[in-house]
Amino acid sequence: MKVKCDYCGSFIEDTDETCPNCGAVNSHLMRSADGVPKTIEELKAFAKAKNLPLEEMRFFIGIDYKEPKAFGIYEDSDGNFIVYKNKGDGTRAERYRGKDEAYAVNEIYQKMKTEVQIRREKNGASRTAASKKEETEFGAFLYYLKKLLKPLIPAIILVVVGVICLCISNKMPDNGYYNYNGSYYYCLGSDWYRYGDGYWYSTSVDDELSRNYSSYYDGTEYENGYGYTDFEDTDYYSSYLESSSSYNDDWDGDNGGDWDYGGNWDAGDTDWDTDW
Repeated sequence: MKVKCDYCGSFIEDTDETCPNCGAVNSHLMRSADGVPKTIEELKAFAKAKNLPLEEMRFFIGIDYKEPKAFGIYEDSDGNFIVYKNKGDGTRAERYRGKDEAYAVNEIYQKMKTEVQIRREKNGASRTAASKKEETEFGAFLYYLKKLLKPLIPAIILVVVGVICLCISNKMPDNGYYNYNGSYYYCLGSDWYRYGDGYWYSTSVDDELSRNYSSYYDGTEYENGYGYTDFEDTDYYSSYLESSSSYNDDWDGDNGGDWDYGGNWDAGDTDWDTDW
């Protein structure tokens, strides 16, 4: 699938990490539908999106970290990808060394996943006793809060109605085709795509289309003969459908990925004496 470079305008493959023409990073790089990062940079972005505290976890992505008690991955000067564990005594055990970046990233990714699951289980058990006390205190709190807020209920209802109306007025554009200034666009989620030179490519839109999108909406049904191809035949559409249902639910904790594991991550739960 061809996409348009944001910097020089050249059409490039959606699998190119950088533009062959100008060298700019391909911001439209297609990701694998299984949701597993394939490069070190993707793994960094994944950890950031999931709010994972890498330093507390003792995971060093893209860094040849020398201190004890650390997991990491980096690329050396020969183009090899090294996955390692620095044990408690400071010695290093290499899990992988080779040219296959995707394989190397998956090794460290799976270890990160295991460590998260261990913390989740331990913290879940430690919270059981505390939660009973919290339930009693919370019940008392709700009782007094109800008495306090009872006179304010009419005002609260008005505020809630106002917020709902505001949300409705600022709703996102519908998915589907748009005809604007002689060009065809497709909106999918929060992303816009434009048809040109025989391809659909990711793009941004000007304020007129962004604000008054309903005036240019053509609907969701593709009709042959309108001067563009069916957007639902693109990899963009397929990837959107697959990723929306398969992206790593195991990472999402009680707070939907922003999981509070509690306490110091490196509190003796990790076995730093083994090779992995």
